[in-house]
Parts: sequence; C-alpha cells; structure tokens
Amino acid sequence: MKNTKTVGLPEEKPTLYDRIKETLAVASQLVIASPVKLPPKVVVVARYLALALGVLEAVESGLRKEGGADEDE
Repeated sequence: MKNTKTVGLPEEKPTLYDRIKETLAVASQLVIASPVKLPPKVVVVARYLALALGVLEAVESGLRKEGGADEDE
C-alpha cells in the first residue's frame, strides 16, 4: 500500500482579519472590473480600497521580512 500523503507545512487556519482583508480585495476587484455601469463614486471607492489593501499588504510583507531577519541574528 502506497503512502499518498503530501509532505509540507501544516495548513494555517486564516484569521478573521485575513478573511476580511481577502473579501474586501475580491469585492473591490469585482466592482472595478464590472461590465455593468455603476455610479462613479462606487468605482472610486473600490479603487481607493484596492490601493489601501495593496499598501497594507506591502507593509505587512516588510514587517514579516524584518521580523525574520531579527530572529536569525
């Protein structure tokens, strides 16, 4: 009998914060890419939301990299 289990890191359960962030990102992308004529204010808010989520992701990524460098020293 062959072992069919994959080897790797255990899956982390996403936190509520991660789920909200992902949902907002998907919602803003859907509004921006929507072929339906939406009010301009809705599209502008979706663009700013997408921009803010991108900046937040970049800051979090930078903090993770800095945190990893401190642990090695």
